[in-house]
Amino acid sequence: MSSPVDVYDVDAFRRDGWLIVRGALETEHVEAVDAAVTRLEQSAIGGGPGLHHFEQTDAGAALARSEDFVYDDAVLGDLILGGIVVKILGALFGEPAVLFKEKVNYKQPGGGGFAPHQDATAYRFVDHHISCMVPIDPSTVASGCLYVAPGYEAGQLPTDNRGRITVEATAQLAWRPALVDPGDLLFFDSYTPHYSDTNTTGRSRRAAYLTYNAASVGDHRDSYYADKRAEFAAKGGDFEGDRVRISISDDFLGKPVPGKRQSVGSRE
Repeated sequence: MSSPVDVYDVDAFRRDGWLIVRGALETEHVEAVDAAVTRLEQSAIGGGPGLHHFEQTDAGAALARSEDFVYDDAVLGDLILGGIVVKILGALFGEPAVLFKEKVNYKQPGGGGFAPHQDATAYRFVDHHISCMVPIDPSTVASGCLYVAPGYEAGQLPTDNRGRITVEATAQLAWRPALVDPGDLLFFDSYTPHYSDTNTTGRSRRAAYLTYNAASVGDHRDSYYADKRAEFAAKGGDFEGDRVRISISDDFLGKPVPGKRQSVGSRE
């Protein structure tokens, strides 16, 4: 019997810029990853290692994102560095993949979405990446799912001064919701246009986003996190703005927490 890895459509990925592999993770693996993300969230709230970002919701301050944790939890490390995710990525790249960065977006109730953008504008050191979204909770329209659109083959689309796809270019794209459940995997190219809305449900919509580059262009993960930490430290963790910055690019639509640093954490 063929597994999901044996029957996914590489040609569809190269045509569209994204690919959903249904039921890629077994139930036991899904449950283990869910528990590991819960541990990560508890560690982040308690000031544990990694890089963590916060936002303001109607219910108060909420954890928006955790990054730089691949070596802190064996379950997450195994998911990110081996197994089905890396196997599929090898086929999509046409060569072995190397981890570039890893994050979990918690998308708490009322948590902000992301304006239309392409990840390539925020990823330095390497020109091309592929990300894998691992849904921890069901990703629905109400919970602020990802929307994707064709257009990655055009390369960099026009952007405004915040690195977001311009309103004019956004209106020309054929958007569709990427509805995925725990156990599914969503792969998308760093030039794939995407955005998400606010989570309007009463529960979190957690998802891991694991980003890789082709092995032939080197291992740049340490450089990426050193660069990001330096830039955020220089800006006081919040860029002194009226909105939260949790990425190098300014595409997050969350609100800052009054009187609180928006980004905290270290590897010291």
